[in-house]
This record gives sequence, C-alpha cells and structure tokens, in this order.
Amino acid sequence: FGAVLVGIAAAKLAFASGVLTRLASLTPGRWTDPLVFIGRHSLAFYLIHQPVLIGSVWLLSQVVPAPVETRQVTFLKECQTSCEQSRDTDFCSSYCVCMLDTLEGEATLDRLYRNDQAAEWKAHLDELAGACTAKADSTLMEGGAQ
Repeated sequence: FGAVLVGIAAAKLAFASGVLTRLASLTPGRWTDPLVFIGRHSLAFYLIHQPVLIGSVWLLSQVVPAPVETRQVTFLKECQTSCEQSRDTDFCSSYCVCMLDTLEGEATLDRLYRNDQAAEWKAHLDELAGACTAKADSTLMEGGAQ
C-alpha cells in the first residue's frame, strides 16, 4: 500500500511542477510505432507471446538438449541411495566406487543394466559385492586406525 501512496504523491508532484504537461507536448518518433501498436493490442500480445516463447524454448531444447547422465553417474547415485539404507555414507561411497570400477574393468556394466537374470551372473555379482564389501570395510578400518 505504501508504494501506491508514493506513486500518487509522485504523480501530484509531477502535475504541480508541469512535468506532465512537458511530457505531453513531446512527439515521439517513428521508432515508437511498434510499442504503440503493442500497447493498443496488449491482450492479443499477451496471449500470443506466451505460446511463442514456450514453443521457442521447446524448440531450443530439441536442438540443444540437456545433458544426459552417464550410466556410471546413474549407477553411483542408485548404488549410494540403496546402500545408505543399511550402511553409513563413507562405507557406501567406497563400496559403490569399488563395484563400479570392477564392473567397468570387466566391461560388464551393460550386462548389469540389461537386467541379466542368469544364475551364474547373479552368483558373480554376489562375489563382487562380497569382495567390495570386504575392501570397503578394510579401507574404513585402516582409515579409522590412523
């Protein structure tokens, strides 16, 4: 409400000092014609410019899409989230990096994402999980002993 009162006071001051009369006597140049047109058709401009802007943003997003997370980043995030339900953050960070490094070293990360249900694959993943658990635990023990 204070801004309204300031605006009213400024308008009264401008009228009393003759600023409004001087502004009214100015003749704008031809460069103002588009602004005058838009002002006279402000509702149409308002209703048209929004879909045009949204369409432009959509078109730009098709040409320059947002970066997609790599499988490695996705794996680490999902592994960390899943692991932290039962263990602490330090362990999970070490464990997930170990699993990712091992899967990438074996070139089997794609097989993991294909959701292979073969018994030997599941057994292999259990072995990897056990090895990485032991490695993460030993890393934390060494770090805690120092």
